Amino acid sequence: MEITYESICKKLGFRPEDYKYTYSGYEDDSKKSPFDILTLDELDVLCRYLEQTKAQRMTIKDEQY
Repeated sequence: MEITYESICKKLGFRPEDYKYTYSGYEDDSKKSPFDILTLDELDVLCRYLEQTKAQRMTIKDEQY
């Protein structure tokens, strides 16, 4: 099965760029990261996707000025 951004979102149950981390004010190891369920290959695909979309957003932002 091919790993896609859509398959990762489905597995997580949310879009990663919409994830809001809640900081409790101290290190809390009792809370598990929702990204822990992803395989290394899925994390690789997700990182590449987020890097590409960030670069695209930066290019669009630069073009506006």
